[in-house]
Amino acid sequence: MPVYDRGYTHWEPSAARSWPAWWIIARRGIAEPLKRRWLLILLLMGFVPAIVKGGIIYFKLKAGDIADLLGGGWTSIEPEGFLAFIEGQRFFVFVFLAIVGAGLVANDRRDNGLSLYFSRPLGLNSYIGGKALTVMFYYCLVTLFPVYALCLFAYLIAPNATGMDLLLLTPLRATVYCLLAGGSISLVLLAFSSLGKRSIFVMVWWTIMVSGTETIAAIAEGLGKGSLQAVNFLGNYHNAGSLLFSSPARLDVNPLVSLGIVILWTGIAILVLRKRIRPVEVVS
Repeated sequence: MPVYDRGYTHWEPSAARSWPAWWIIARRGIAEPLKRRWLLILLLMGFVPAIVKGGIIYFKLKAGDIADLLGGGWTSIEPEGFLAFIEGQRFFVFVFLAIVGAGLVANDRRDNGLSLYFSRPLGLNSYIGGKALTVMFYYCLVTLFPVYALCLFAYLIAPNATGMDLLLLTPLRATVYCLLAGGSISLVLLAFSSLGKRSIFVMVWWTIMVSGTETIAAIAEGLGKGSLQAVNFLGNYHNAGSLLFSSPARLDVNPLVSLGIVILWTGIAILVLRKRIRPVEVVS
């Protein structure tokens, strides 16, 4: 049987669009958790506070200032009220990020997936960016997106509401805050994930970081030692956000100090990620 040598075949473009590597990683990371029915139920529960606040805003228009006694600043449609809403979503932020983000890097390290990732034309920044975008999506899903809906709802029903505030300035403030805070929190969570190979241990460390520091801050507040509230991990993000929302400090700590702590956490997370996640070469 004769053997035919085809020789060199010139490359011909397929006209298929090539997506960036970070987007492919993020898209898969976002889509996988949505296949779990119980997570969708939990996601719906995350929107309950937004529905409650929307109902209180409507009731406030009918009942006047009496509604303020029920919800306080949380019911306000001023920028401070929306920061208070984002702060009130910290439980869902804690839960969703633990479920979604704990195993993003840990599972790859356990299954030796980093070798598979970096055997392709994939850079470290693209890998971390795709994983961080996955976490940020779920962070914004329970914080930023409900704020958008509440701003639109308040503008439609509040007679004295101005479009400049509720349709532009407040959503812009919330967007800047959530992108910056979500990006920093995502890097910190990924750093925790890169330190282990089992997501359950990462969840424990994340619980200690979020719930443990919040408990310590609450005890310190009760003892009158307000400066110790600086250990509150998520609280520092909200406190630093008061600068952007022009609202009173959320902790007994200067917001600039909280901003410095947030920047420090972000820098440490980046250093940890660069040390723990290293591109490797596959030698045949």
